Amino acid sequence: MSQRHHRLAYTGIVAAILLGVALFAMNFPVFLDAYDQWGFQIKCGTGYLSDLSQAAEAVGDANYVEQCHSALLARRLWTIPLAALSGIVLLIVVVASATTSVRESLVGHGDAS
Repeated sequence: MSQRHHRLAYTGIVAAILLGVALFAMNFPVFLDAYDQWGFQIKCGTGYLSDLSQAAEAVGDANYVEQCHSALLARRLWTIPLAALSGIVLLIVVVASATTSVRESLVGHGDAS
């Protein structure tokens, strides 16, 4: 295996891991550092879906719905670009690897005749 294949493989592995981390992080719930009137921490949903029902019903001086919007935005601001960038890099690595493999098989096939 050439040095180029090793670099492509390592880059692909890192991109796949980062894509998995980003998608997994989007699945974790987002909580506020505040509690509702029953003593439960206010949950805003996940990076995928917003659930603002608890924030809307919570009694307090703060606007918990707006805080949930900010917390969800903060989660999405780093996970979505990370997932998109690592997905693009992974796609480029797959295309480059396939192109290199086809090119080498054609060159190798021409030498054998």
